[in-house]
Amino acid sequence: MKKIFISVAVALLLVIVIRGIGLAALPRGEASGSFSTTSTTIHSVMDDKFNEVTDLSSRVIYTGTLDGTSTLDGTLTVHRDGSANFQGIETFMGLVNGVPGTLTFKVVGSSDLYQTIKLTNPITNGTGELASLRGVISKTGVIKDNGPVGTYIWQIDQD
Repeated sequence: MKKIFISVAVALLLVIVIRGIGLAALPRGEASGSFSTTSTTIHSVMDDKFNEVTDLSSRVIYTGTLDGTSTLDGTLTVHRDGSANFQGIETFMGLVNGVPGTLTFKVVGSSDLYQTIKLTNPITNGTGELASLRGVISKTGVIKDNGPVGTYIWQIDQD
């Protein structure tokens, strides 16, 4: 009876350790890396007296703590002075510090007339082993031919 109890206790301990390895692989604290927009498709453009409003979708590649690709759908409003605002939804598929899953971000940002960008991406949802991740990803960069290119930092939180 004592051997069975010890065997069950060891098996339970192994299950706890194995489950904890996946969670331990998720980073705590700050994450960082780079992103690059590889393609952008313009769906519609509307002009009024002061703005040009463009509905678009893009494909973005991430390296660093985030390693994968995302699709981005949103609206870019370019103002008469050359500055712009953007808002949309981005879905990332890949790895966060080696752990697979998907993350959905709300994207809000702006650019100046020199095409320097600042974007804020609060995480709204996750799947797989990334379901408990939360936080806000901050991006800076410049606009190139296909779209924004730059770096990101992320203060990672977990539920």
